[in-house]
Amino acid sequence: MSGILRSELLKMRHTFSLKLIVFAPLVTLALSYLLSGGSVQLSAYNWWYFMILPLVVALCSASMIVREGKTGMQNIACLPVRFNQIWLGKTAAMVILLFASNLLLWISTTAAGLVTKVTVSPLDGLIGCMLLFLTYLWQIPFIMLFVNFMGHMPAVLVSMAANMLLSAVGAETEWFFFVPYAIPARVVCPFFKMHANGIPLESGSPLLSAGYVFPALIISLGFAFVVFLCSAKWFSRGEAGA
Repeated sequence: MSGILRSELLKMRHTFSLKLIVFAPLVTLALSYLLSGGSVQLSAYNWWYFMILPLVVALCSASMIVREGKTGMQNIACLPVRFNQIWLGKTAAMVILLFASNLLLWISTTAAGLVTKVTVSPLDGLIGCMLLFLTYLWQIPFIMLFVNFMGHMPAVLVSMAANMLLSAVGAETEWFFFVPYAIPARVVCPFFKMHANGIPLESGSPLLSAGYVFPALIISLGFAFVVFLCSAKWFSRGEAGA
């Protein structure tokens, strides 16, 4: 399994996806500073989970499977491993990159706060970024699977639209538990201390309570497990890129 994972990561060397993992957090920070100045932290975190992170996950996950579709999977069909193991390796590679990108965003945003204005404490920022990492996991196999039915760009655009629309509409409702796209924007509210639209939370707001975070996280991780199992079973049939 470790060999498959290393192989998938090596395939991404010198690719746009790998550059995106590194540059997206830095671009987010630069854009936030230009638009918000001293409130760079709030702006950066909001831009990140509302628009930039969905774009990064969609583009990188789609590229991960499109590579195989271009060759009709001939480059992996001859390997002495099962297809579901390859799917696991691809998913694991994207999980590592997603973690790294969120960690880089936290490091750069925390550093920016120290030289401008600290609006989100380092601990709250770290917890928020890790919650984003965990609640976005299900989208990795989902998008890789979705690409095979819609194609690369349609899958990316639909994923982006679903993330932005459903997080904006559903994040602060009572039924956000039932909308996987809305969970990330909701669980970070107590830590980033802002509404899904980026406006700071009012003192005494119920969104400052973290009581719903753990149940929402469990639901999101459970959904990720189900999505991975279903997508791995489909991929094991050898139909990627069909």
